[in-house]
Amino acid sequence: MIEIALREVEKYYGSNQVLKGVSFEVKTGDRLGLLGKNGAGKTTVFRVITGTDPCDAGVISIRKGAHLGMLEQYAEFPASWSVSDVLYSAYDDLLEIKQRLTQLERLLACGNDSEKHMNEYGTLQQLFEARQGYFIEQNIAKICTGLAFPPAFLQQEFNLLSGGEQTKVMLGRLLLKSPDILLLDEPTNHLDVDSLEWLEEYLGEYRGTVLIISHDRYFLNKVVTGVVEIIDGKAELYQGNYAYYVAEKEARQQRHLEKYEQVQKKIQQLEAAAKRLHEWGKQADNPQMHRQAFSIEKRIERMEKTEKPQLEKQLNARFIHQRFSSEETIVVKNLTKSYDGRVILDGIRFSLRKGERTALLGDNGSGKSTLLKIITGEAAPDRGEIKLGASVSYGHLPQVITFDNEEQSVLEMIRMTLAVTEAEARRILARFRFKREDVYKRLDSLSGGERSRLYLCLLMQKQLNLLILDEPTNHLDIESREWLEAALSEFSGSIFFVSHDRYFIDKFAARVLKLQNGTLADYAGGYEFFRQKRKEAAASLISRQSASLTRPVAKPLRSAVKEKAAATRETVENEIQELEIRRGELELEMSLRNNNYAALDELFHQKAVIEEKIAQLYQVWLEQCDS
Repeated sequence: MIEIALREVEKYYGSNQVLKGVSFEVKTGDRLGLLGKNGAGKTTVFRVITGTDPCDAGVISIRKGAHLGMLEQYAEFPASWSVSDVLYSAYDDLLEIKQRLTQLERLLACGNDSEKHMNEYGTLQQLFEARQGYFIEQNIAKICTGLAFPPAFLQQEFNLLSGGEQTKVMLGRLLLKSPDILLLDEPTNHLDVDSLEWLEEYLGEYRGTVLIISHDRYFLNKVVTGVVEIIDGKAELYQGNYAYYVAEKEARQQRHLEKYEQVQKKIQQLEAAAKRLHEWGKQADNPQMHRQAFSIEKRIERMEKTEKPQLEKQLNARFIHQRFSSEETIVVKNLTKSYDGRVILDGIRFSLRKGERTALLGDNGSGKSTLLKIITGEAAPDRGEIKLGASVSYGHLPQVITFDNEEQSVLEMIRMTLAVTEAEARRILARFRFKREDVYKRLDSLSGGERSRLYLCLLMQKQLNLLILDEPTNHLDIESREWLEAALSEFSGSIFFVSHDRYFIDKFAARVLKLQNGTLADYAGGYEFFRQKRKEAAASLISRQSASLTRPVAKPLRSAVKEKAAATRETVENEIQELEIRRGELELEMSLRNNNYAALDELFHQKAVIEEKIAQLYQVWLEQCDS
C-alpha cells in the first residue's frame, strides 16, 4: 500500500527553485533514507510532505487516515514542564481517558452506578486497553532505557536543556507516539554509540513506515531498505541499503557516461558525414549532396540526446606531513579531573604510539572532550601528567569551532592567518569549495559544515604529525565526509579522535578506548572487535547474574579491597534476587486483575519502579566485578 506519493513536486524560495519535479513513492513498511548534499532540498521535502510549506506545483498524496509524525528540532512547552512531562504528553489522549476512568470509578464507588456511567466506563476501558493504555509506563521506561535518560534527567526542566538534549527528548516523545509514518531529520545527532545501536534495533522492528534524513552511513546501512537521493532538484530511487546505493550509483554513472559517449560518437560521425557532403556538393556543384547533408543534420537534431554526466569535483587538499623523532606521541599518567564535585576523569592512564589511530568512545557527558582539552592545554587537570613526545606537532579540530574575529570574511581571515596574497588565498579556498562570492561570507554566517571545512583548511596548511579530532564529521554531508576520510587515509601521522560516526570509527580506528565512570577500558582492535568484546562481556554478565541468583557466591582469600567488593556484590545479588521475586509476584497479580483498571495501573507503576531499581543494581554489580 502506498503511504506517501509525490508527483512532479516543485518548490521555490524566492527565485531559487529547490525542488524541480520530485517524484517518488513510499510504501507501507518501507524504511527509506533521503540523501543529498547540504542544501539539496531534503528538509524541504519533509516540510512539503507535512504541509509546513506548501508546494508550488505537483501533487502530494498521503494515505487517508495515516498518522504522520516528524521529529521536531525546536519545540516549546510550558516553562514548568519537566522531561517526564514532555514524554508523558505523547499520551495526552490516553491520559484524558485514564482521568475520566478514575472519575467514573469514584462515582461507581459512591454508589452512583447508573447505566449511563456503567456503559461509559465499559466503553472507555475497552478503548484504553485496545490502545495499549496499560503499557504507558512500560513504553516510557523502554524509551528512557534506550536513549539513556537517567531518573534525575527526567526531573529536569525541559526548557533549560541544551538544544541537543531537547532534540533527544523530542525523539523519545515521537517514538512513544508511534505514528504510522515517521519522518526523522538527522535522528542520530546527539546520540552516543549505545543509543545509536538501540535506535537501529528499534527502527528495525518498527511496524510503521520510516523516512530518514541522515549523514550517518553506518546507521543508514543498518536501517534503510531503500534510498531516495535528491540531486539537481529531482529524486532518484535505489532499492537497497546504503552499501547497495553506493555501488548502484557508481554503476548508473558509468552506464550514463558510456551512453553519453556512444551518442557523442554517433553525432560526431554524422556531423563529419554532413560536412563532407557539403564540401563535395560545393566542389561538384551538386545540390543533391547538399540535400543529403541537410537530411543528416535534421537527423542529428531529432536524435534523443543524453546529457553529459555532471561529476562532482573532489576536494583535493591533503595534510602536510612531518616526521616523528619519538616512538610515543601522547603519554597520560594518573590523570584526574572533577567538575562541581563530580569526578569526570579518575586516574586515567594510556599512551599513544607513533602512527597509531585510536578512537575515544563514551557516553555523552563522560568526559571525552574534557580529556582532549587537557591534552591540548585548553584545560588543566586536578592531578596527573600529560606528556607529548619530542618533535610532536599537533593539530586540534574542536567540536565547537569558533574564530578570533567572527566579523571577518572568509577571505580576510585566510589572508591574515596564512599571510598570503589574495590570489593565493582564493586558490587555497577553492580547494575547499569556497569559490566566487562564498569567499566574502562573514565567519559568523557560516554553517556548521562550512566552519568545519574552513578549519580543516587551516589545519592542512601546517606541518603536522598528530591530529586530535573532536567529532570531525559533525555537520559534514556524506560527500565531505568521504573527502575527509580520503585525506586522513593518506596522513602518515597519529590520529586520536572522538566520534559517534561508526562508519568513520570502523574505517580508521585500530584501537578503541572506552571512557566510562571516569576510567578507561582499552580494546586493542578496531570497532567491530570492540563491539564483539562488549557483546561477549554482556553475555557473560547475564550468565553470571543468572548463576548468582541460584547458588551461593564462593569466598576465596582476597585482599581487603577485593573482600569489600565481594561483600558489596553479595549484598547487591541478594537485593536483585528479592526484587526479581517481587516482580514475579506483581506479574502474577496483574494477570489475576486484568479487568480492574485501578489495580492494574498501580501494579504497572510498582513494576516499573522495581525494574528501574534492578537495572541500577545490575550496574553497581558490574562495577564491583571490575574492582
